[in-house]
Amino acid sequence: MLDLNFDGHNTLYATHGLHSYAAKCPPQLVRYGIEEFSLPGEIILDPMVGSGTTIVEAKLCGRQGIGFDIDPLACLIAQVKAREVNDDEVAEASKLVIRQTQQDIDALESENVSQELLERTISPVFPNLDYWFEPQVKCTLAILTHHISQTQMSKEVRDFLWVAFSAIILTKVSVANARDIIHSRHHRYVHFETPNVIKKFDARVKKMRRQMAEFRQLCNRVPQTDSIVEKGDARALSLKDETIDLVFTSPPYATALDYPRAHFLAVGWLRDPLGITLEDYKLKGANYIGSERGYQKAGYLSDIRLSRFSLVKSVLTKLADSDQPKANLIQRYFVDMYQSLGEMYRVLKPGRHAVIVICPSHIRKIEVPTHKVFTEIANELGFHLVNEMTRTISKNHRVLPYLQEAFGDRMNTEYVLVYQKGAREYASL
Repeated sequence: MLDLNFDGHNTLYATHGLHSYAAKCPPQLVRYGIEEFSLPGEIILDPMVGSGTTIVEAKLCGRQGIGFDIDPLACLIAQVKAREVNDDEVAEASKLVIRQTQQDIDALESENVSQELLERTISPVFPNLDYWFEPQVKCTLAILTHHISQTQMSKEVRDFLWVAFSAIILTKVSVANARDIIHSRHHRYVHFETPNVIKKFDARVKKMRRQMAEFRQLCNRVPQTDSIVEKGDARALSLKDETIDLVFTSPPYATALDYPRAHFLAVGWLRDPLGITLEDYKLKGANYIGSERGYQKAGYLSDIRLSRFSLVKSVLTKLADSDQPKANLIQRYFVDMYQSLGEMYRVLKPGRHAVIVICPSHIRKIEVPTHKVFTEIANELGFHLVNEMTRTISKNHRVLPYLQEAFGDRMNTEYVLVYQKGAREYASL
């Protein structure tokens, strides 16, 4: 029997470890799906691409990858991970940025500090900035963002450096006063010594260069293809009908993670490269699939779009009896996934497959069999469930050790659902 747990496997090879990201799918699982259900040169779609595991594996398998995500930081990370970049250019640009930043920090100690330099030390304004960042850290981050923005380099190299910048904030050992930072609720942590931002940025860039070198080496073993990422919504894909050979995706779990809340400490510094203010970013987060935020109407009223799904109605009725606001959120999640599954069906070629990795949950002590709900919806759309497999998630991959006692056992089994699009005959691969 195929073991999908991948215990003991290295999940951070190539560029998979370029940037921390919550609830990442193991690349070995994605590779299984790609190799099992597609051929070299074909087009692989991940409509909720997250940090880009699917499109990285697509390129490493000699397939074309297309990824969409509603989150601008996710799009930036995913594109950098899946795009080969010239190492000499990165080395030269990062060296110059670091040297200029250090020169500015040293100049601040002089008696006559120019107005131009003082302006480079101004941090962006967002709530609780002083709570999360020490004064020296804020100053250095502000100067660093200036030089990444203004130093001459290609867009590909600049994006690479922005991901390195984000990665020193959104990580277990952050330059911010926080830990558990890749999850949705940060915990304040005051450093014993003020973090050396320049040193950490330099170390991160060098580590990323090594990871990118491995990625380039692995890419050279297969036919050269492109993997692209665009900002987009899985509920309304900007793709033509029947143009995709395989969908592989791991959708957000219902109300489990709030990505804008997890990312805000980095996004607050990245207004220009991401093209969005932190305020707008947080507001748009309420519209993310699986979000626990957003407009809540009074009471619970069943959505007519889900009325023909008996399992969905049963689950939502039980939830509404216990917690109407939570029932509304779960109903919205199922409506969103109904639309997303419909889009996957629309863009897939006849007879081809969609592989979806999802986890059931318990909400207010009520079982929410998400995998069964997906299959009920998928069947109505025209998909056929051709295989259903399970994998066990290590507790250490879901909840940090110091939080396990508080959270207890949860979300330990994922389902790998393999659907095939019907309607026409298709020779199996």
